[in-house]
Amino acid sequence: MDKRIEENKRVKDEIANAFFALLKQKHYDEISVTEIANRAKVSRMAYYRNFQTKIDIIDYYLGEVIWSDISTALGDNPKFWTYEYGVTFIKVMKKHRDRILLLDECGYASLILKKFDQKNEELAGDMPHNSVERYKLYYASGASFNGMLEWLRGGCRESVEDMAKSMSKFIGITS
Repeated sequence: MDKRIEENKRVKDEIANAFFALLKQKHYDEISVTEIANRAKVSRMAYYRNFQTKIDIIDYYLGEVIWSDISTALGDNPKFWTYEYGVTFIKVMKKHRDRILLLDECGYASLILKKFDQKNEELAGDMPHNSVERYKLYYASGASFNGMLEWLRGGCRESVEDMAKSMSKFIGITS
């Protein structure tokens, strides 16, 4: 990988890590760009080169960090919704549990769902826009997201495999 790309990713990750550390301590509105930059050990210019708003940091984390974990695990031909996708999705959500629950506690669960929908639209490819069939993706996406969130809130008592089987059964996929 190009060293500039690696360095840019490192800077973005440091900014995201700093933001989440501050979010554990303070309300979202009380966190300043200066605090984020100082904690990340980057300049304000580096912050603004990568993000315009704090919401952009959340979007980056959800879309690049978490989704990168999902994409890496699924390989070149991921398909929504399969049992394999369910296992991978749930494992990755468990890995990122603390930050997902932090976002949920701060009232940002809708951002998580929005990014999840967006990524699942990409996986689904072309959807018939003149048919009610296109809503199947959102039913599956919303149901799996809500089930996963409740599982995370409850301490992940059930196994990843049991959760994937449950979601697959609900959605109509056989394992």
